[in-house]
Amino acid sequence: MLYWDSINPKNVLDVFNAPQLTVSGISREIGTMKLQALMVKWMNSFLRFYSVNGSMDAIQVADTINLVLEIYPYYTQYDFKLFFKMAKMGKFGEIYGRMDGEVIINWLKKYDAHRATVAQSESMKYADKFKERYPAEETEGVTYPEYLAIKHRASMGDKEAIKQFTPP
Repeated sequence: MLYWDSINPKNVLDVFNAPQLTVSGISREIGTMKLQALMVKWMNSFLRFYSVNGSMDAIQVADTINLVLEIYPYYTQYDFKLFFKMAKMGKFGEIYGRMDGEVIINWLKKYDAHRATVAQSESMKYADKFKERYPAEETEGVTYPEYLAIKHRASMGDKEAIKQFTPP
């Protein structure tokens, strides 16, 4: 819990730049039961934040954790810490007096979509760096229907079309 309390990701990029030991990796290292116990502590800390009519009992928490581990085995502790922070800040919607597994799973879907969007954006930025180093050659191109028309004209003896098929 000391490590959990010490981490404070502010955005998804912080998650991507953090140590990448996934929950499935943690499970292999310390065992599934110990991971589930850790996640119960993380989840209970999150649930205490809310003042709702009915709180989740131990079985609901355990079921939710098992579903989360099954759906998101690639998440790290940083993902969960950021997710809980964003949820507390209302980034995924209001709760209207109810906090249960369904709400958490739906919020995680929204977090996952946000995470995927950021990952895609970062991947495109990274790819764009290579475009600057290796600019595309400027070539004239034709569409496939244009190619077929040129090919037909060349087969009919059109000298200009034959020239277009001749390699430089």
